[in-house]
Amino acid sequence: MEEKIVGTSALRREYGEVTAVKDMDLSVPRGAVMALVGPNGAGKSTLLKLLSAVLEPTRGTALVNGVDINEDPRGVHAAVGFLPDFFGLYEELTAGEYLEYFARAYGVPAGGRAAVISRTLADVDLAGKAGARVRALSRGMRQRLAIGRTLLHEPPLLLLDEPASGLDPESRHDLQKLFIRLAKAGKTLVVSSHILTELEDYCTHVAILREGALVACGSLAEVRASVGRKRRVRLRAAGGQEGALEALRAAGFGSAAAEGGSLFFEFSGGEDDLAAVLKRLLDGGVKVLHFGEEGGGIQDTYLASLEKKI
Repeated sequence: MEEKIVGTSALRREYGEVTAVKDMDLSVPRGAVMALVGPNGAGKSTLLKLLSAVLEPTRGTALVNGVDINEDPRGVHAAVGFLPDFFGLYEELTAGEYLEYFARAYGVPAGGRAAVISRTLADVDLAGKAGARVRALSRGMRQRLAIGRTLLHEPPLLLLDEPASGLDPESRHDLQKLFIRLAKAGKTLVVSSHILTELEDYCTHVAILREGALVACGSLAEVRASVGRKRRVRLRAAGGQEGALEALRAAGFGSAAAEGGSLFFEFSGGEDDLAAVLKRLLDGGVKVLHFGEEGGGIQDTYLASLEKKI
């Protein structure tokens, strides 16, 4: 059984007549990189604020790194690096001074503070920028500096609300590389984003929210199955498609069909099962040029979830 770093129980938050988070039971495995997706008003930002213990629930609770958000919010703050969708940067400070300010606020010991700041700047690709004024940094650099702020106290969990918002493609790519490095370093990330196709490169899990409710949560394969989404696989073979089509149908994929020089078939199994299909084709003499999933990622799964009743 996966160890979870976040577990909520009937978590609810109301704003007057509006219920932003509806009795949510959410689980985030330790070490996961979870995409938090849903339309505007789905409750993503409110959920992240609840999990970071900067907002109190109306009822219900959550354990974050084993700490109850109601009983010990300060303990949650120590375990979480939270970047809200609108964050403040002090324009007149240098990047180093900005991190110094937050290192003091987080209680980083004075003796090790300089080393922590230096390491953090390197971690977010801002080495050499300690003396640069915040106002002079590019938008991508400012975004990475703000993420650096969340790393100063070495939390195991990062909660990032729309971190790529407003960034150009190159800056978004830099941010993706940063997330991948953080995940490899053992951090758990929950990332809210509207740029669904880019989440594919680094997310291991997905949680889909709609109207404050959790529609689906788990690994991408688990969520795909929960919303009834089958995988669509494309095959292209050397020497024509007839032999490959015959091999697919012999393997039990009677609905396999040719489209524009490739063969497509639907598949509902896991990764090992799909690898077994490829091996069977190769063992049968099919000269495979391309074999891979078409669609079925976070965006397709999310769109399929819109049809699911809540």
